[in-house]
Amino acid sequence: MRNIYLLCCLLGFVLSSSKSLAQVDQCLVHLDKSFYVSGELMWFNLYLPVANRGHAFTIRVGIVDKNGATIETFFLATQGKSQANGYYKIPYNCNSGVYQLVFIGMESSTKSPVVLAKIAVPIYNDLEKLDLAQTTTSKSIPYPAYTLNDIRVDIELDKAAYQNRETVQVLVRVKDKNGNPIKSNLSVSVSDWALSGASALPKSSFEPGFSIPADGLSNQVFAQVKLQHETDNQGQNLVAIFFPQDWKMLYTSSKQEVFTVEMPSFVGSKPIQFLGHPNPAIQVQLLDPFQSPASPALAYTPGILQYLELSRQRKKIYQLYASLETQLKDEVIPESKIPLTPDRTLQMSEYESFEDLALFFREISTPLTLKLERKSGRYQAKMYNPGNFIDYPSAPIFILDGKVTRDADFIARLKTNQIEQIDLFYQPDQLFANFKAIGRSGVVNIRSKSGMAIPADEEADVFSINGLQTPVEFPTLLADQLRTKTGQPFFRPQVYWNPNLETDAQGLARFSFVQTDDWSHFQIEVLVQAENGAFGRGVAEYKVTGN
Repeated sequence: MRNIYLLCCLLGFVLSSSKSLAQVDQCLVHLDKSFYVSGELMWFNLYLPVANRGHAFTIRVGIVDKNGATIETFFLATQGKSQANGYYKIPYNCNSGVYQLVFIGMESSTKSPVVLAKIAVPIYNDLEKLDLAQTTTSKSIPYPAYTLNDIRVDIELDKAAYQNRETVQVLVRVKDKNGNPIKSNLSVSVSDWALSGASALPKSSFEPGFSIPADGLSNQVFAQVKLQHETDNQGQNLVAIFFPQDWKMLYTSSKQEVFTVEMPSFVGSKPIQFLGHPNPAIQVQLLDPFQSPASPALAYTPGILQYLELSRQRKKIYQLYASLETQLKDEVIPESKIPLTPDRTLQMSEYESFEDLALFFREISTPLTLKLERKSGRYQAKMYNPGNFIDYPSAPIFILDGKVTRDADFIARLKTNQIEQIDLFYQPDQLFANFKAIGRSGVVNIRSKSGMAIPADEEADVFSINGLQTPVEFPTLLADQLRTKTGQPFFRPQVYWNPNLETDAQGLARFSFVQTDDWSHFQIEVLVQAENGAFGRGVAEYKVTGN
């Protein structure tokens, strides 16, 4: 292990070439580290101007690769707070490069995206082959540095040196320039400074963003889409957006080629589907709001090369013990439930003797009929309303495993033994409340046994959208975990991360964590946002030795 001499507590660390960040009306991004390696977790906190406190809105987060392509996107909900935090699991097979972490909101009035902040994130793949003779000197890296010194941040440790697997107790004092304690929000990062500090890559772990409106951002999940029609008469068409997660349809005019879709908030990944009405022939393209120019080349300093070598060794150790370096708890995503009550349900296990649905609906009396037109050779569908003894004027729609199709011929030819259940909805109140124009003539919900696709031209209008990210806590080492696994070493470059600390009325905040098995010196970094929006930063370093 590395045995590095103890550096005394460093408070209010300032670089001579740094830029002072004193604006209280702009965003600030804080990362748990200044660079990452494939397979690691990137933790981040976005501080918002305090004028946004009390205004709930959603933030769309995008990870953009070195070529300017978005590789991941999800949403965070501010819930009226002046900060929002999340994480990104870097794939093990990602390519090395300088990525961008981008945050955007959506203006409620104009429905246009607003960039809140972005920060460059160097990511290295420790399995890529490198020319070790070609390294970069630290002095040639053009990353800007910033200082946060509007308020004073003092970090106090209960002692100067610790042993591995010992609990570290930390006290943070926050004061204004006159020495008065102030209430504030804190984000805390503790990392192996000998391994991932400025000697490896002299890049700040934080970066300022931009000013944003206080109360003009959308509080919904959103996406921008571009529509193309085969007809020039676009003003006469509506576009329906179907959300299978809550069985709702929203409508917008297709008169505008590019428009914003705002949808009910949800957690995890959900499909949405676009449907033209009355003209079904539309082509939909989801637009990428995160597109950025290509990033500069990565820097490979001697410290980075050492980090990559030790990263490979850590992965071998965790592979040997069949565990992960940072294990997250499984996300629990609520199951979607259909809010409507079926007017009639058919359990198809009772009718598997019928070859297909066309034969089934011909022989079994239901409000739905499938009739073969001899001229076209295709089946057409009609729904009967038993309440007023009248056929609906147009064809019903079919929802097959959460996707809408209006192709009755396709449905009629489905094999009965592939279908689990069919629900018929024909009460006009339910239909109008949930589907309006497109589903007003009936809805047929079909659940297959193994999952089925709808016709290709309709499948092309189904997109997967990532909603709100499930909040998770940083997986710090626990004392019980170490006691039960005494023979397993725990090496981590990132020891602790907490973006949700607050000081009390005396300007004090306390936290603790269990130290890893690394013998090194570590840095505690605390970023602070006061109630008036001013920022401050404090750092302290301590040493860890073996038992």
